[in-house]
Amino acid sequence: MTIQDCSIRPRRCERKWTGVNQAHCSSCHEHFSTVKNFDLHRPGKVRADGTAACGKPATMTRTKRDGTVVPLFREVETVNGPMWVSYVEDTRDHDKEQDA
Repeated sequence: MTIQDCSIRPRRCERKWTGVNQAHCSSCHEHFSTVKNFDLHRPGKVRADGTAACGKPATMTRTKRDGTVVPLFREVETVNGPMWVSYVEDTRDHDKEQDA
């Protein structure tokens, strides 16, 4: 299995992962379990230089149909470091995927 890493400069974070469905943000260096979760952390805001602005996964929420506000993400610890998953995502296989 191919090991991917984040060697984007100027901030090289040394994060490595093997999950092909995972996504790593080269701007804020947060790591997400899916591309969809990565996309959700960039809520359409744009900086003055035209690049996408990242939301802070720890503070992002969504409003359910009944009006209840719930977290959008939760952080789980994997063998390769922390990863943001959707609040309701089943994470039992994430470590197995990254142990390859």
